[in-house]
Amino acid sequence: MPTLIRAAVACGWLLLAVRAAMDECSDERRRPQRCMPEFVNAAFNVTVAATNTCGSPPEEYCVQTGATGVTKSCHICDSRDPRNHHSAAYLTDYNNQQDTTWWQSQTMLSGIQYPNSINLTLHLGKAFDITYVRLKFHTSRPESFAIYKRTSEDGPWLPYQYYSGSCEKTYQKPNRGFIRTGEDEQQALCTDEFSDISPLTGGNVAFSTLEGRPSAYNFDHSPVLQDWVTATDIRVTLNRLNTFGDEVFNDPKVLKSYYYAISDFAVGGRCKCNGHASECVKNAGGRLVCNCKHNTEGDDCNVCKPFYNDRPWRRATADNANECLPCNCNGKSSECEFDAELYRATGHGGHCRNCADNTDGPNCERCLDNYYRDQSGSRCLPCACSTVGSESPQCDNRGMCACKPGVTGEKCDRCQPGYHSLTEAGCRPCSCSPSGSTQECDVTTGQCRCKDNVEGFSCDRCKLGYFNLDPANPQGCTPCFCFQHSSVCDSADGFSVHSISSVFRTGNGTCRRRSGGSHLGGSLNSYLIWFLIRSLIWTHPGSCVTEKFLGNQMLSYGQNLTLSFRVDRRDTRLSAEDLVLEGANLRVAVPLIAQGNAYPNENMQTYVFRWVRLGFGPNFHSDFQRLLQNLTSLLLLNVSPGAGYLDDVSLVTARRGPGVPARWVEQCTCPQGYQGQHCEQCTVGYRRARPELGAFSPCEACNCNGHSDACDPDTGACDCQHNTAGLSCERCKDGFYGDATQGTSGDCEPCPCPAGATCAVVPKTREVVCTNCPTGTTGKRCELCDDGFFGEPLVQSGAARACRACKCSDNIDPNAVGNCNRETGECLKCIYNTDGFFCDRCKKGFYGNALATNPTDKCKPCSCSPLGTVDRQTSCSQVTGQCQCLPNVAERDCSACQPGFFNLQSGNGCERCNCNPIGSTNGQCDISSGQCECQPAVTGLRCERCEVNFFGFSASGCKPCDCDPEGSQSGQCKEDGRCECRPGFVGARCDMCEENYFYNRSVPGCQQCPSCYGLVRDKVRALSSDAPPDPRTAIHGAVCVESIFVSADFDRRVNDNKTAAEEALKKIPAINATIMAANEKTRQAEAALGNAATDARQAKDKAEEAERIATNVQKVNRMGTWSLSLGLQFSVQPLITIRLRRAQLRPRRTRRRRNIDKVDLSKLNQIDESLKRAKGKMADSDLDRKLVELNDVARTQEEMINDYDRQIREIRADITNLNDIKNTLPDGSAWRSRAEVND
Repeated sequence: MPTLIRAAVACGWLLLAVRAAMDECSDERRRPQRCMPEFVNAAFNVTVAATNTCGSPPEEYCVQTGATGVTKSCHICDSRDPRNHHSAAYLTDYNNQQDTTWWQSQTMLSGIQYPNSINLTLHLGKAFDITYVRLKFHTSRPESFAIYKRTSEDGPWLPYQYYSGSCEKTYQKPNRGFIRTGEDEQQALCTDEFSDISPLTGGNVAFSTLEGRPSAYNFDHSPVLQDWVTATDIRVTLNRLNTFGDEVFNDPKVLKSYYYAISDFAVGGRCKCNGHASECVKNAGGRLVCNCKHNTEGDDCNVCKPFYNDRPWRRATADNANECLPCNCNGKSSECEFDAELYRATGHGGHCRNCADNTDGPNCERCLDNYYRDQSGSRCLPCACSTVGSESPQCDNRGMCACKPGVTGEKCDRCQPGYHSLTEAGCRPCSCSPSGSTQECDVTTGQCRCKDNVEGFSCDRCKLGYFNLDPANPQGCTPCFCFQHSSVCDSADGFSVHSISSVFRTGNGTCRRRSGGSHLGGSLNSYLIWFLIRSLIWTHPGSCVTEKFLGNQMLSYGQNLTLSFRVDRRDTRLSAEDLVLEGANLRVAVPLIAQGNAYPNENMQTYVFRWVRLGFGPNFHSDFQRLLQNLTSLLLLNVSPGAGYLDDVSLVTARRGPGVPARWVEQCTCPQGYQGQHCEQCTVGYRRARPELGAFSPCEACNCNGHSDACDPDTGACDCQHNTAGLSCERCKDGFYGDATQGTSGDCEPCPCPAGATCAVVPKTREVVCTNCPTGTTGKRCELCDDGFFGEPLVQSGAARACRACKCSDNIDPNAVGNCNRETGECLKCIYNTDGFFCDRCKKGFYGNALATNPTDKCKPCSCSPLGTVDRQTSCSQVTGQCQCLPNVAERDCSACQPGFFNLQSGNGCERCNCNPIGSTNGQCDISSGQCECQPAVTGLRCERCEVNFFGFSASGCKPCDCDPEGSQSGQCKEDGRCECRPGFVGARCDMCEENYFYNRSVPGCQQCPSCYGLVRDKVRALSSDAPPDPRTAIHGAVCVESIFVSADFDRRVNDNKTAAEEALKKIPAINATIMAANEKTRQAEAALGNAATDARQAKDKAEEAERIATNVQKVNRMGTWSLSLGLQFSVQPLITIRLRRAQLRPRRTRRRRNIDKVDLSKLNQIDESLKRAKGKMADSDLDRKLVELNDVARTQEEMINDYDRQIREIRADITNLNDIKNTLPDGSAWRSRAEVND
């Protein structure tokens, strides 16, 4: 009954799981619901790691029958045999009942028995929810084994279930124990239910993970059981075999029948996804993971995705999918984390992180501290309250900070007007002078903002160059005028305020018109004046004022001109020049509404104009005061025609006398040389430096350098004495010299120059220098020749030489200085690559004619080739341009090899081509590679051999072998032109068949004749057997006709070599004569020109060397001729003997041919062998070697002769160069005379 209950529970849970697997993770309304992957055998085809397996090495095992005395069926387990191995792979393969496979351990004979155990480990690759573990044994079930699991891959092994017939003894567990409600439901139980030895095969053990667990009926709410069924690895440990007890006798056959064998290892369960996935898939790394839904992630869907942490992760249940919910961050963050405290307090655990737009709070629902929300409400802005000037860093909802006393600004970051020095206590009030400041100060330092001409921390003093600190003055202080001679002034004492007013109603006045300069005079009553003003406005724009407003009005600078004015019509147009002041060639004008005055109307209004630079121009106050010093015109109200009324014109000024002090009048502190209230006069002993400027001119002391006591007060000109002249007597009169500024009567003396020349004194050295010397002379006393001249005009001893122009052969730059020595006339700056006393020859490294008229025809660079020149010299013969060449190098610039030489680029001279005189065409070779020009069919760097398939090396080239392609072994022949024949072929070209061979066109090659033709050959050999037995006699008699041709060729070659040697001997006297003549010419050239001695000496050495070589050639020729004759005698003698013997044998051969049938074949064979030995000795003789040596001797002689010819050409070239050098020597030269005497 309990078994049935357990099966029903397991099946019910299984059906529930199957149903869930069929559902999707959301229902038809797209609402999330629990989902699970399908139920599978998680062990299928998964490799099991076994700590022991039979078959290595192969061993025998026997099948247990359970009956005594019955013969057991024994087999072999061999891991190398596919038919007889039982590896762990058979544990999880397809379980075919018809063809059972199993894993098997070693037998008890190999020690498999308690306490030795075997582990079978199954790695599932991922966490699974395990429903059951099933084992099917191929042998009897073990007496004791255990099942373990790991909840995580790196976790410990935990016991899952024990099976043993001795639970207490083996596992210290009670047999068939059970778990009560409230006890640990993760404890492993032990049972002996499956530990009996029967059945002997096919016994099953099925372990259900939830069987006997009280919470199995509330699985969704039991985290303990959820963890209990979770496993990533399953291990089966086989501890003790079941036996019949007969193993104690240690019978090997009995021991071989006890072993472990399992045919199927199955694990039923689901891929663990905690109800949040309906399938498991392999990721990019090939690892099995859940395809998570419900906003979860992880291998087992065991965590919420980022930003889905509004509630804690939970396993899905049948009632609730427990999907992960997104955090509420009000769109200000995409990151959050689960906050348990927040979840307990609010039911929402998503705590947002990294809120944007300066927001804060679990849901980014408020601004950060010290931030406020903008009007749109979409973002928070920093309060940015000043930490110094604000009461708090937090602002109100408008962003306004609470400021400390004296502080203002939205952020409380500046002082209020009239305050300064922002501190923790607020701002302090400014302490500024009301006369010199704007009543404001620097908010940081408290420095008051002064008027333009005021300074000081409190703006309580005038700047340097200013005076009269006045609150009514917009600039604060008045600039010192002092006619620009001083910047130090103060208010003058004794002046009082005065006003100049217009008197239009009564009194006399003069009105000067602006247009012409004519004036109206006389007494003007009020009506007449108004009429006159109107008339002036209409006919001559511009009203005039009386003369008292003109003249020197400097005391009115900075004061006000006041007038009253109205118009009859509002549309009266004003001018830009309603007030015009003129004087000192200056003019300023402003409109009526300038300086803040109102626009005129029908009511009389007062207009005030301050007479300062500001608003009037010019830009400098000194220019404006210059204008006021002599005011020549003051024009008012330049309006368009219409009724206008002017009255009450007044100008504030000052005058000496009692009254209200006029503090704007200056009293200057004058520097030395100036005097007067405004420094307008020069003191005694000074004069105006620029009289045209009048009082503005600076004053300077009268300076007559001690040569006059009088000075013009305006120009400062002195009345000079003591032979001096100049405005200040600063120089001597013409004809005198000295320093007139010394201030003595003897400052100027007469000039010490010839011919009445004037002179001057050098300022630094105080030397007297004449200034108009005669042509060609120069110097302090005209004692030297001028540049481009030479001579000694004032020589102390000997005759004087007048200065003459230098002669440098037109090879100098006429614009240059120092072209020649002023005493000797030697040219010092030769150009066009010339050199010499007169620039009349080429300098080193150049050659040509230095006296040529055209510069391009003068001296040209040597341009010696560095590869072909000795020591890479750049110099050459200055006449011919010939460079000093390395051995065997030619051309003027040593840029090429001599004929028969090459390899100039080596830098060591040219190498001899050494072309074979027979094989080359002309003895020349390639200048770079040294390859000689060869005769036809000749090859090799020196043309020393025939090309392939050619022979007959000679002066005309090589001849083709022309070997028959069918009859010869190859296309190459021997030195005599004979080809190497194939069997059956003969002839020089191998184009004939051998004796007793014939040519058949249908069959390639020469075919042997029938055997009957051999009888004829045998008869001939028999006739030859009568020859003498002596080998030498046999050789003389057996040489074939071909030997005659060979001997004839030998005679021809010997005669050719002999002829070449005789011709070489004939040339030696002529060579000696040439050498002697060249030697004589060399001695003459050496005597003729000393600086060419080196070249001549080299030529002499070459001539002596040639003579020695000629002597050696004669000696060699004599020795060669003797050796040749001796060698020919020994070599030719055997041939002569052979020819004689051949003549003696010829009659005998004739007779024997007639009796060929009677010839003894054995004798013919002997003759044939003798003939072969003779040919071998001929091949081994020294005749061919001697012929080769004779050819080498002849070739060497010809090369020596070619070398003699080349050296003779060099000697002749040297003689020609020496003659050219002699011809270029100047006429009358000592070298040329010596050369002509030697000739």
